Amino acid sequence: MKLNILKTAVVCMAINLLPASFAQADDYDDLIKAALDNPARAESNSSRDAVRMPGMVVKFMDVQPGMTVLDMVSNGGFYAEILSGVVGDQGRVIAHMFPGAGMDPDNAYAKMIRNSGHMSNVVPIYASFNSLELKENTLDRVFLIQNFHDFYFDRFDVDVERILAMYRKALKPGGVMAIIDHQAVVGAPSSTGTSVHRIDATIVKRDMAAAGFNFDGESSILKNSSDDPTVSVFDDSVRGKTSRFVLKFTNPE
Repeated sequence: MKLNILKTAVVCMAINLLPASFAQADDYDDLIKAALDNPARAESNSSRDAVRMPGMVVKFMDVQPGMTVLDMVSNGGFYAEILSGVVGDQGRVIAHMFPGAGMDPDNAYAKMIRNSGHMSNVVPIYASFNSLELKENTLDRVFLIQNFHDFYFDRFDVDVERILAMYRKALKPGGVMAIIDHQAVVGAPSSTGTSVHRIDATIVKRDMAAAGFNFDGESSILKNSSDDPTVSVFDDSVRGKTSRFVLKFTNPE
């Protein structure tokens, strides 16, 4: 009799736990959906959701309320607007822009941040790649979206080793670096960052490993088999439709 009572109690406890776990998953999905569906988002950003799939990216990178996220080369705020809604009032989004934007009092994106209530937790910073400085152990996530190839764009002359070391220093242990970029021809040299504004994912993985990051997975959601990786991303035939890799790296604990 006692054994049956014990079994019944265990079963009831398990059943009671199920709705909570499902509710947590549903709550997170609803949080991301609310950030995406926010009517305050710029139409120029929300109109690109179908081809950029930001909700799936944010979920893959496990961005949570209360986090501090650096959105690199945030001009236009595509991800900053969404991340702002996900991290919430207790979190913060650092929107990186280049120095010219900071010197322009009429910069449209800076005005958007200042005047948009849904971006009240977004803080702009202005720096070139080589002059960017970040405080140690302060970031939970870094989003580098379609800009890793710029580390190899000849006019920027980026010190790749330095900037990746800085990201690692700024990320908390276990923090995540999200990298999305246009796929170049497999095996192509880093000079494609200049010639066609693409990069081979193998180079990204190599550089991140050298900087001490752990590779933590990739997603194929932005792959496009009809893309021609030899063509510049600004060519009308592929613009907005390139095949992009989605890579996740963690800062070792």
